[in-house]
Amino acid sequence: MHDKKIKYWVEISDDDLETAEILFEKNKILFAGYLLQQSIEKILKAYYQLKMDSFPPKTHNLVYLAEVTRLFDEIDETKENLLYQLNPLNLETRYPEYREKISKSLTKEMLSELLYQTKEFQKWIKQKL
Repeated sequence: MHDKKIKYWVEISDDDLETAEILFEKNKILFAGYLLQQSIEKILKAYYQLKMDSFPPKTHNLVYLAEVTRLFDEIDETKENLLYQLNPLNLETRYPEYREKISKSLTKEMLSELLYQTKEFQKWIKQKL
């Protein structure tokens, strides 16, 4: 991983993941979930930078980023489900009409599993970089 642009995306992905862990420990479940989504978004943008040799699109859609990089050809069902679970946490945590709904459905146990899967997914992508 010698490319500065890829390194940039990886570093902020790491920061988001670390901050999500801190928030999880403080029971800030909603914001921890948001930062898990952000962490995967940024590691996918690092992968996009590598595969497409261009700046990633300004999108928060994890599924789209995985599709355009052909990552879906390589991921298993667990990784695919993770992308679909994290995808709405970006926008829906920002708007009042969705926050309450997400807050009720995102339990600490569920977030614990998402945290584990996010770490595994991020580690897997880093091995590809």
